[in-house]
Amino acid sequence: MFHHASSFDWVKHTQQTLDELKGKLSLKPEQMPAWETWATGVIADANQQVEKGNAADTDKASARQALKDETTPQRMAKGIERLRAQTTWMQAQLVRLDAAQAHTQTFYDALDAQQKTIFDLFWTVMHHRVADQDGWQMPMHMAWPQGDDAPNPTSQP
Repeated sequence: MFHHASSFDWVKHTQQTLDELKGKLSLKPEQMPAWETWATGVIADANQQVEKGNAADTDKASARQALKDETTPQRMAKGIERLRAQTTWMQAQLVRLDAAQAHTQTFYDALDAQQKTIFDLFWTVMHHRVADQDGWQMPMHMAWPQGDDAPNPTSQP
């Protein structure tokens, strides 16, 4: 997870993003159960990531202080330990992302063709917006075409 200033509320931002998307999709009543299941999972994931991020920030501060008093071989051993922990985290992240992709596919399959287009364009623009902030790049960042012929995903077709 990436970190913003401490005043940034990631869960609130996620909820606002979901609310915006829901409005653009004009969901039919029969699509609402799929939406509720998917959106609830997205919010639960955001909460989980915030909790993990807060715990990691606390651990990092104490680890930095401890490194100052250690020998070079001890610091190297801690670095190796940290890389192993990061590898474990990345493996867990892949499991989480696989589950998120499956849940998203289930919701996506409930959409009609026009809603799928809106959904795809919405997330492409959202990723682009985030990538432009502070030079941060999302792993799935995609360049958006520029110019007059570029689609405008913020307006409904």
